[in-house]
Amino acid sequence: MPRKPGEPLKYRQIADDLRGRIDAGEFSGDGKLPPERALAEEYEAAPGTVRQALGVLRDEGVTESRVGSGVYIRKWRPIVRNALRRLSGEQWGEGKSIWDVDVEHRRLEAVEVQIEQIPVSADVARTLDLEEADPVWRRNRKYLVDGVPVIRSTSYIPEDLARGTRITQVDSGPGGTYARLRETGHGPVRFREELRCRMPSAAESEDLGLPPATPVVEICRTAYEVTGRVVEVNRMVLDASKYLLVYDFPA
Repeated sequence: MPRKPGEPLKYRQIADDLRGRIDAGEFSGDGKLPPERALAEEYEAAPGTVRQALGVLRDEGVTESRVGSGVYIRKWRPIVRNALRRLSGEQWGEGKSIWDVDVEHRRLEAVEVQIEQIPVSADVARTLDLEEADPVWRRNRKYLVDGVPVIRSTSYIPEDLARGTRITQVDSGPGGTYARLRETGHGPVRFREELRCRMPSAAESEDLGLPPATPVVEICRTAYEVTGRVVEVNRMVLDASKYLLVYDFPA
């Protein structure tokens, strides 16, 4: 039967129907979808059409293919990132990790940690009100939750503020960088976060192990002390499929 004008292509119809069935919990057991042949018979479609439909769901991040096993629903409990709670002075000021707000009792690991003094790039220098090539300390690390890469975080702190503190060490101590800055009289009193959703570069996809067509959230956080001086710039790239971003604030 020919397709009516404006009617979705057959593979799109199959993808929409499967997505609805997934949302309804039809495959909630082991999360495995029926094989292509069974779906082709069920939808009275060619195997190639079913393969296209499954490709749509894969590219949307709904499903994943496991070699030699089949197609499964992607299962991941989102990391609830509450920016206001995690950056509260009551959190890091009491020696707690801001990650405690996000992951609760899940396993958190920092890997590929690099702590080094470098000449600051022109773009970061502008934000920190420094001259290009002035020294800064860069803290670069990737975080894994339950063994899965979720974010690459790179922070820059002016050399004069980090000098002689644990900011220059892999373990920055209880409360992290912000607690160390407070100890030297330069604790942040205000933050600004700028968020941008985009597609990742090839290097970012490889770094975070992203499935095809998975977007990222890029966050640039600026921390200010009471005088208005910028004491840290932190650039983060998050796997968008792993996070739920939450903002609580009074009306």
